[in-house]
Amino acid sequence: MENKILFDWLSFTCKTKRVDINGVLIEKINERNLVELLGLENLQFEELPGVKGFKNRMYFDGISIHYNSEIYDYMWVEMSGQGCRVFESLSSHKSYSHIFKFFLSNPDIANITRLDVAYDDFIGLLDIYAIAQDVVPDVKDTSRYNYVSPLRAHSVTISDRGVCINIGSCRSNIMFRIYDKAAERNKSDSIPHWVRCEMQLRRDRAFEFIRLLEFENETVDNLYFLVLNNYLRFVKPDGDSNKSRWDLADHWVAFATSVTVEKRSLFVKPGVDYNLAKLDNYVENMSGGAVFTYLKCHGINRLVETLFDKYKKAKLNPKYKRLLDEEDALKQIVELNDEIYPDLSYMTYMLDEC
Repeated sequence: MENKILFDWLSFTCKTKRVDINGVLIEKINERNLVELLGLENLQFEELPGVKGFKNRMYFDGISIHYNSEIYDYMWVEMSGQGCRVFESLSSHKSYSHIFKFFLSNPDIANITRLDVAYDDFIGLLDIYAIAQDVVPDVKDTSRYNYVSPLRAHSVTISDRGVCINIGSCRSNIMFRIYDKAAERNKSDSIPHWVRCEMQLRRDRAFEFIRLLEFENETVDNLYFLVLNNYLRFVKPDGDSNKSRWDLADHWVAFATSVTVEKRSLFVKPGVDYNLAKLDNYVENMSGGAVFTYLKCHGINRLVETLFDKYKKAKLNPKYKRLLDEEDALKQIVELNDEIYPDLSYMTYMLDEC
C-alpha cells in the first residue's frame, strides 16, 4: 500500500438566507441546496431528529446536514472520515475544490468550521513508539517533552486500540493526532504498519488552508508538510538550553522532510487585514466577471455615480464601515494606477466625500 494524504473530516455552516447590504432578502437557502452543493442529490438521506439546537437532521453514512433551528440562522454540515469517503465515491462531482470555492466565494453566508488532513504511512516513516517517548520522556514530569511547537497541550494514550498521541488541544485552531490506525481498525495482523498523522484545523486556520490551496496554486501534499514543519518538530536533546536549536530527531527526519523542508504559517492577522482578504475574494472571485463586463459596457464613471448615490457610508453594512474607518484599509481599497485608469481619481474624491 502506498502512503497517501486525504481529507478525513469536513464541517461547515451556511446561513439560511442571503441579504443585500441594506438587509433586504435576496435568496433563501435550504438543506436541499447543501445536498446539491455536495453533489449528492441521488442519495436517499434518512430524516432524523436534530441535535445541538437543530430540530432536524438529514443523514447518510457519515454525512449529516443539521437544519431547522430557532436558535441559529444557519445550517450545519458534518462529514466524518467515512462521510468523506462516501463523498469521494458517490458525489456527482467528487470535488473538494468545488466545495472550498463555495466557502471562499461566499464569506457572507458560508463558514468552514473544521478540516482534518491526514497522512497515512504504510512504509514505516512514522515511528509511533519513538514519538510517544519524545512526548512523555518522563511520566513523573510531564512538563518535559522533546518537540518544538507553539502547541503546549500534549498526551499519550495506550489502550487495546494502540497508541494515540495528541499535540495541541481539541479546542484549539490547530491540533495534531498521531495514532496506530491498524490497531484502531483491528487490522494489525493483515497490515503490518499503518500509522496516521492527522492535522485538525478549525475556523480561520481551516479557511487559510483552503485559500492557499485554491488561490495560491498549492498542492495538498506540499501544503500539508509546509504546515507540519511550521507547527511541529520532534528534536533530540543536546544540552543547549534553547530547544529550538536542537536537531531533528532521527526518527522524524525522513517523514518531515519527505516532501519539503520549508515552513508555512496558517496565522491570519485578525481585524482589518482579514476582512479585506474576504472582501477581495468576494469581489475578485465571485463578482469579478460581472464587474468587468459592466465596466466594459458602461465605463467607470457610471459605476461610481450609481454606487455612491445608492450606498452612502451611513447605509453601509457595519463590517464595511469598519474598513472605511481605518485609514490604512482605505488606502488599500483606493490604491489606484492613474496612468492606466485616470478616471479613477474621481472615485478617490467621492470616497473622501462620503
